[in-house]
Parts: sequence; C-alpha cells; structure tokens
Amino acid sequence: MASKVQDILRRPRGLIGRSILVVAAIVFVQLAASVAFYQAIDRQTLREDHARRIAELLVVGDRVSRLAQADLDQVMTSRYLEAEVVSAPPQAPSQARAQTGEADAIIRYVRQWEPALARRPLRLWSEDQSDGGRDLVGAMGLSDGRWLSFRSRHFPRPWPIALRAVATTLAFSLACVALGAYALRQLGEPLRRLAEAAGRVGEGPPQPVVVEGPTDLAELGRAFNDMQQRITGLIEDQARAMEALSHDLRTPLARLKLASDYVEPEDIRAMVGGNVDELEEMLRSLSAWLRAQHAASTAESVDLPALVRAVIARWPKLARYEGPKSLIVSTHRDPLEQALIRLVDNAVRFGGKAKVRLVADDPEGPRIEVLDQGPGLTDEVLARIYEPFFRGDAARARDTGGFGLGIPTADRLLKRFGGRLQIANRDGGGVTASVWPPAGEG
Repeated sequence: MASKVQDILRRPRGLIGRSILVVAAIVFVQLAASVAFYQAIDRQTLREDHARRIAELLVVGDRVSRLAQADLDQVMTSRYLEAEVVSAPPQAPSQARAQTGEADAIIRYVRQWEPALARRPLRLWSEDQSDGGRDLVGAMGLSDGRWLSFRSRHFPRPWPIALRAVATTLAFSLACVALGAYALRQLGEPLRRLAEAAGRVGEGPPQPVVVEGPTDLAELGRAFNDMQQRITGLIEDQARAMEALSHDLRTPLARLKLASDYVEPEDIRAMVGGNVDELEEMLRSLSAWLRAQHAASTAESVDLPALVRAVIARWPKLARYEGPKSLIVSTHRDPLEQALIRLVDNAVRFGGKAKVRLVADDPEGPRIEVLDQGPGLTDEVLARIYEPFFRGDAARARDTGGFGLGIPTADRLLKRFGGRLQIANRDGGGVTASVWPPAGEG
C-alpha cells in the first residue's frame, strides 16, 4: 500500500493525486492544531500540578516552621525536594528573572489552591541544570520574618508528555492518509481505465469498459460504452460510404479509360490515360485506408521470417531479409502482411532499396524493422508522417507516385489489432520503420 501512495504522490496532476494532497494537507493542518492543543493542555495541567505540590509544601512548611531548623530540614527534605528556613530570601539569577511568565502563572494557581497563602510573599523561578534537568526554586516569607527556601529537583517539562501525544497523533494521521490514498486509488481505478479506453477509441474494435464503482462512476462507464458504440458505428458507416463511392467511381473511370484509346493526338491520349490510371490507383489506396478502419481478423500462428520473405518477393532485386530462419508467433497475419507491404513499398519508392530485419530478442516482443537508404526525414515530416494524404516536399518533387496513405494505412492496421508502428531517422542516414506485430490472444 505504501508503494501505491508513493506512486500517486509522484503524479499530483491527476485527480486522485490532487485529492490525496488535499487530504494530506487537511490531516497535517489538523495535526498542527492538535500539537498546539496538546501543548496548551499539557502546560496547563503541569502548572496546576506544580501549584498543588508547592501549595502543600508551603502549608506544611509554615506549620512546622516553629520547629528547629534541623527538624524542618529533616521533615521537608526528600530525594526530589530540598527545604530550609533562611533569614533572607535567595535571589533568582538574571536569566530566571527574564523568564517569569511560567513562574507567575504557578504562583497564581498556588494562591487559588491555598487562599491562606495569598498574603504571604512568594517568589518562584526555574533553573536549568547541566545534566539537562530543570529545578523549580522559590521562597515564601514566614510569619516570624524568616523565609522558607525550597528547591524541587527535576520538575517535569511540558514537552515530553506532549511529544508522546504528538507521536501517537502523527502515526494515526499517517495511517489515515495511507488508508485514504488506498481508498481513493480504488475509487479512481474505473476513471483511469475509462481514460485509457477513451484514448483507444477509433484505433481498434470497441472495447467496453467494466461498469463498476459508485453509482456515478458506473453510470459514466455505461454512458461511455454507449458513446463508443455510436462513434464506432459512425466511423464504419462513413468508411463504407466512401468505399461504395470509390467503387462506383471505377465504372465511369473504366469507360473514360476505354474512350481514351480513341483520343487524338497521341500525347493527349497518353495524358488522359495516365490521369485515369492515377485516379484508379488513388481510389485503390483510399479504399484500403478506409477498410483498415473496420477490418476484421483472427489471430493465428505465423512464421514471421516466412511472412517477411513472401512480402519482399514482390521486389526481388530491391529488398532483402536479415534475421532468423524461423520464428513462430501468434499474430494477425493479414493486417501485418498488408502493413509490411506498404512499408517496404514506401522504402523502395523513396530510398531506392529496402532491408527488412527481424529482431527476435526485443524486450517488448519480436520487432520487424524496414530500413531504407534514403536521405532521411525532417522533423516536420516526422511529426506529420502518420497523417492521411500527407507527403513531404521531397516526395512531391520526385516522380515517386503514392498518395500519402501507405504509412497511415499501415499504422491504422497495426493499431487496430494491438500492434505498433514507429518511424525514426537512422544514424548515418535513412529511415527505420519499426513494427511490433499485433499479439494474438493467449
């Protein structure tokens, strides 16, 4: 539980972290108030106790003051108390005279306890000893003009008692904070899962969150699941509508392609035919990107090296494989294959050649790297490389074809089934597209 509290307190920006900080602040304010309260009560109790003991001492001393001095010393002196009758009162040291508040309070209590002593002169002060103790020293005038001098050794200080109370309160407060942090973390768990699910909306099949927790959180979970289903339905409807539109456009394009054969002169016929081919390729790329939004797949056992070799066979002289001869994993074959085809095609288009490397010992799971031999990408292009229809200036300036949908389609296919794509520049030039295949269940 302590580790969970530390984890929460490291993230004060979150709702739960801030709630814990508020609870902790309230607890420690209450602790500070309790310390002040304990100190005041302890000081008051010790003053009354001091006053009671001194009042009893003075009353007894006054009654036996008619005895001989040796008898008074014998009667009044004990291990912790020294008393004697003197002709002149002892003088308080200068330091003690500067701190008279505590002594004056005790004197007032003495006179409240024993009104008979109200008219007697009474002096009182405390002296700190070298061993760390504290003596209460004083003198009272007797009826015959002499003074009863006394010293109470190692009178208790207020703080030791208060410190025990403070330690107990502090331990209890820390326990309350820890229990509060644990309870808030448990209450906030549905919110964290809801936030994670919200970040995945649109990237894969809908994953309903577990409806649990207090009534308000349970209602929020149900509303989120309903919203997720509606959003998924809208995305799929939009994708299917665009697919239907692109399919219907192929018919007039086919007619236009056929009619272009009768166009004269030759250069105009070539221009019309080229534009029709470009439109058809654009529609195919758009359809593939739209299908990736609602593609379905089932996990199966796949030999990754065999799959990679089948992909690069499309470019026998421009792509090569590097890695183990066999590695069986459970993954989604078709989405992974389609993603790799687009990544290798992109590397061949813009880098001239491609090398596909399989890294089997990655801590995050098998990793497939597609490396090109191009000049690399600028930071601006890297920041927008996953955007549909985006092409960098260098790509637009060259006759490389493509419509800016290859990488976005690969990224969407992988994310939909739990895989991941990361594109980065490589030291020494070139770009590396790292693919972590979608993992199958079990």
